[in-house]
Amino acid sequence: MSNKYYQPGDNRAAKVNDLFATIATRYDLINDLQSFSLHRWWKRRLIQIAAPQPGERALDLCWCSSSSSTTSSPVPASPG
Repeated sequence: MSNKYYQPGDNRAAKVNDLFATIATRYDLINDLQSFSLHRWWKRRLIQIAAPQPGERALDLCWCSSSSSTTSSPVPASPG
């Protein structure tokens, strides 16, 4: 069975980039629809579990929009 969305070869990276560029402006809406808005609870819960302290840094690897580390964080962002 072939997958029309998967294309191996040199153009694969460009096709993936095009796909993400197409959905980037609607990423949060897509998450809301696909998860019935549960992703917002998951983000809050992640921050609760991590319990970041002022001045600490964290690398957000889970969300493409970095929304868990920028908009949901209760800890002020440190410069640098």
